[in-house]
Amino acid sequence: WSNFNRNGWSILNGINSYKQHTVVDGNGLVLTVETTAANCHDSKPLLGLLEKANIRPGTRIHADKAYSSQKHRAALKSRGIKNGIQDKALRNNPLTRRQLQRNSLITKARYVVERTFGSQARWFNARILRYRGLAKAHAWHMLLAMAYNLKRLPRLVADHRLITQT
Repeated sequence: WSNFNRNGWSILNGINSYKQHTVVDGNGLVLTVETTAANCHDSKPLLGLLEKANIRPGTRIHADKAYSSQKHRAALKSRGIKNGIQDKALRNNPLTRRQLQRNSLITKARYVVERTFGSQARWFNARILRYRGLAKAHAWHMLLAMAYNLKRLPRLVADHRLITQT
């Protein structure tokens, strides 16, 4: 049983729902965005996002437990990307102390992407999508990403100048 049909139409409230999947750099600037129907699992667009963002080998990516799978670990390893995906407990197989500590460290690094979503919601009223259709939703998500980057960039440039002058 699912609350969404195959087109992302919510059965509960009768509205189209979409998800914004985003890759950000260490400063929180958006590198790439993908939009899917709400009934698409969070982990599905990961490999496409990595291709779009042109992640270099040796870079560590951080992601939550939704992306934890053998398929994703193998894909990261084959691309030479360091695995920063949180470990997920399986049925009758709880996480070890080491895995819990690792997840805690990853959580501290993941705040950057969560801050991006929160800032988009605060600055641009991005809590509600006012468009119907995947193409329009994706266009809105792209505009949000561009506006977010433009708002953050002057501060990042100013901070960088201060660091290089001292």
